[in-house]
Amino acid sequence: MFARIGRHFRRLAINCPKLYSSTVVKESGAVSDRSKSFREIPGPKGMYNIPYFGTALHFKPFTNYELNDLPEILTNMREQYGDIVKMRIGRDYVVYIFDPDYTKTVLQLPYKEFFAYQLDLFEVLTKRTGIPKSLTLMEGKEWMELRKPAQEKMLRPAVVASYGPLIEQVTDDFIDILKQKKTIDDLQMTLSNYTTESVAMLCFNRRLGNIGSEESPEIVRCITEFFTLFQKSLIMPFKTFKYFRTPLYKQAEAVRLHMQSIVEKELKAQLDVLNQLKKENQLDDYLQKDPNFMYSMLADPRMTLGKITSIVTTLFSAGIDSTANSLLFALTDLALHQEKQQKLYHEIQTVVGDSTHLTKEHLAQMSYLKACIKESQRRTFPIMTGPARFMEWDTVIGGYTIPRKTFVSLDMAAMVMDERFFPKAKEYIPERWLRNVNDDITKGQEFPFAFKPFGFGPRGCIGQRFAEMEMQIGITKIIQNFEISMPPGVSEIKTICRPFTSPAQKVTLQMQERKTIAE
Repeated sequence: MFARIGRHFRRLAINCPKLYSSTVVKESGAVSDRSKSFREIPGPKGMYNIPYFGTALHFKPFTNYELNDLPEILTNMREQYGDIVKMRIGRDYVVYIFDPDYTKTVLQLPYKEFFAYQLDLFEVLTKRTGIPKSLTLMEGKEWMELRKPAQEKMLRPAVVASYGPLIEQVTDDFIDILKQKKTIDDLQMTLSNYTTESVAMLCFNRRLGNIGSEESPEIVRCITEFFTLFQKSLIMPFKTFKYFRTPLYKQAEAVRLHMQSIVEKELKAQLDVLNQLKKENQLDDYLQKDPNFMYSMLADPRMTLGKITSIVTTLFSAGIDSTANSLLFALTDLALHQEKQQKLYHEIQTVVGDSTHLTKEHLAQMSYLKACIKESQRRTFPIMTGPARFMEWDTVIGGYTIPRKTFVSLDMAAMVMDERFFPKAKEYIPERWLRNVNDDITKGQEFPFAFKPFGFGPRGCIGQRFAEMEMQIGITKIIQNFEISMPPGVSEIKTICRPFTSPAQKVTLQMQERKTIAE
């Protein structure tokens, strides 16, 4: 059935998609006669359009696919139906976009309400427990009132750069611990300990002391378990946890409440420190030494303790897992491609030299370092598909009218592996991101909206600059001090999504300490 429908819609796709410019239809305007209706958008038909049940038909036991295989399902649909596909997800339709030009149109629309996708498990937990709603679930005025002050303190380059020395302190301690080993048996756990320590410096202005632990910190175990349960909830055809306290819900609630208690305990400890310093008239001296995200939030009249808790919880939970995984794939790519690792080491030697201290000027000069990170994020996209938006107007994309409040998912995970946009897409080639390379391999630079691993615009990742700096410092220090490799016989890292892309199995990394930093 898929093949027959696919042939039909491929014939349609030849004639229409790029002949029509992607345009916004104003609220008072009419849709152009040239645009096709939402009903005409190609995609699975028949029983696949039954709410909830239609979604389940794509997965086990009806097929061999699991939820983690959704990227493969979507890639197959793009090949059958073209660059815009309509698919029933739960009770509603989701439109999937596989074209960078259409993606640009969607991301650059003048959003005002910023509708949020209502994640059922999160929503139910918030209502039943009273836990403050996370920034991700907010929309409209409520979202803007929280996002704006947080953005001012998280996305300004000068503010983020001030945390560089703190991250470097954590990284130097991490390197000292690694020097005691020749092999990292569980790379994800080790990197999670490192990112937990770094993110804690931002959120709580103190070290948690987990960096040398042989097991995952309690908060990391909670985050991993909660994201796994959340992933299971997404594919449930009938979300009974919305009406009953099911075993899955009870487990998720217990984990989420424990996460909240850990965050609130750390926040209270930092508040006590600040209040004590204020009583002793030492607060000004304390604040002049290092940046203090917590104090900057408390000093903002727009912020309440509840709002601060929401922001910190979002930053802490997402920042640990996503950054640790991005670091893991960047390091394993370098370990599997020794010539690229050597090229990066040469850049580090050229820019940093004998210095053991990294400055923002050093990082600004290391273009190959940034290219290596981008290439790893391209080959192993950080999330299952990509950023998404709810349409706030009737909008014409690719010749089809997409109604207001339709959820549009921009499948960058598919776009970055599409040979039309990224030649030799399966290969690890950091040079494709360099500006001074005159080669067809750089074609991807012509499609900037095919690759936005941190999202785009006001709904983009609020911790992007901090995460980028953390990865740059971490990778630089590791490659500066070690030659890294994978065990014999390992040629790739299999992945799962929960919801950030993670290794499916334990990853081992071999390390050989360099004799000297500068040779």
